[in-house]
Amino acid sequence: MESSSSSSLKPDHVIIWLDKHMSVERNNRTSKIDLATNATLDDVPSNERSLDIDNLIACADEQCHNEQKLDALLKTSLHMFTDKNECLESIQEHLADNKRVFFISSGSMGALIVPDIHDLLSRFIYIFCGRITKHDWAFDYTTDLLIFDHETDLFARLLRDIAKYYISKSEKSSNQANSIEYLKWAFRLAQRANKLDQDDVKFIKTIEKHLIQLDPSQSNDNADDCRIGQNADEG
Repeated sequence: MESSSSSSLKPDHVIIWLDKHMSVERNNRTSKIDLATNATLDDVPSNERSLDIDNLIACADEQCHNEQKLDALLKTSLHMFTDKNECLESIQEHLADNKRVFFISSGSMGALIVPDIHDLLSRFIYIFCGRITKHDWAFDYTTDLLIFDHETDLFARLLRDIAKYYISKSEKSSNQANSIEYLKWAFRLAQRANKLDQDDVKFIKTIEKHLIQLDPSQSNDNADDCRIGQNADEG
């Protein structure tokens, strides 16, 4: 049963990443924190730009190397695995908890796990590899996955897909307050995606239009320290 109060809503998406190299704790730490930060919707500070990855890292360096905060971000927003079976178990647990799983894998690990999950996670599977042409196996699952060889493209697409997920939840919700909250989340994610690739302002405007239709006050209110319809970097 749907909650009667938007304040009790919690994001229900989770990102699971299977990669023997990326999952090593100190490897590509900046990239992992970047994705986890952008995908996090809980407890967002009023100033969206305070979540910028450079600021987070600078904060950690300048304030006694606050590694605990960064580690917590990774553990709550992004779940990393090197082992296929452990990853499968996590996917199944999150699905059982009614979470929407967005799954990233390296090309080599994807060849091992995608045959087991493509029905469960169809259209929410993202393969990240150095050279797409090396992974012919992926072309057997073209309706189930997308494949990327550039980090920015992957992260931006993933954020937009999570935004679309919350747009869908908004459309299906019978509770107007919840519908508005889902759209606010989608708007925030779409802005973050656009900060990465500046590729889809139209998508942001579409969410803005739906949000204002549900709640006209949003045309004047601030969201994440920026007005609806403006990019987060403006002002």
